[in-house]
Amino acid sequence: MKPILKFIPATLFKFLNLFFIFFWSLTVKAEDLHHDFCIGYFEEVYWSLDTIEEEEVRDQIASFFDEYFPHSKRLNFNLYYNSSTRQFIFDDQNTDYSQFIEVNYPNFEIMLLDAYINLFTLGDNYCPAFWNDCPEESLDRFFSGAQEFSDTWRGEENVLSFLENDFINNQCISLLNTDIDRTQFITDLNTLIKELTKT
Repeated sequence: MKPILKFIPATLFKFLNLFFIFFWSLTVKAEDLHHDFCIGYFEEVYWSLDTIEEEEVRDQIASFFDEYFPHSKRLNFNLYYNSSTRQFIFDDQNTDYSQFIEVNYPNFEIMLLDAYINLFTLGDNYCPAFWNDCPEESLDRFFSGAQEFSDTWRGEENVLSFLENDFINNQCISLLNTDIDRTQFITDLNTLIKELTKT
C-alpha cells in the first residue's frame, strides 16, 4: 500500500500543475486577443481624431479627456520633428529648434498613441498592427476592434456624442494611461514612425 499512497499525492500534484498551466495559458491567450482587439480599436480612433483640423472641436476633445481622465491635462507636448531623419528629436538645451518642425500633441493623441504603441510592441514582429507573420486569429481580433469603431463612429460632426456614449464605455478604455513620460513617448513615437516609413 505504501507505494500507492506515495503515488497518489504525486499524481494529484501533477494534475494540479497541469490544471494551473492550462488555465494560465487560457488567461494569457484571452489577454492577447483582448490586446489585438484594442490595437485595432485604438488605431481607428486615433487616426479619426488626429485628422480633425477645426481647433474648436479639437479643444472640445481635449476637454473631454481632461474631464474623464484625471491628470491628463498636463499631457500637452510640443515636439520637434527632424524631416531628414524622419524622427522626433529628444529635448536638449543646446539644440537650435528653429531648424525642426514643431508638432503639438494634445492629451488625447498622446494617450491613444501611448496605448496603441505599447500594445503592439508587446507582440512578436509588432503584430497585428503591421501584419508581420500574424496568426489569423490575431488579425481577426484586430479587425473586430476596427469594426467596432466603425459601427459607432458617425463622423467628426458627432465626435462628442461618440466620445461620451461609445468610446468611454468601450472595453479598451481601461488600457489608457495618464502617467506618460515625455522622453519615453518620443522613443515610442519614433518606433511607430520607423515602422510606418519602412520601404
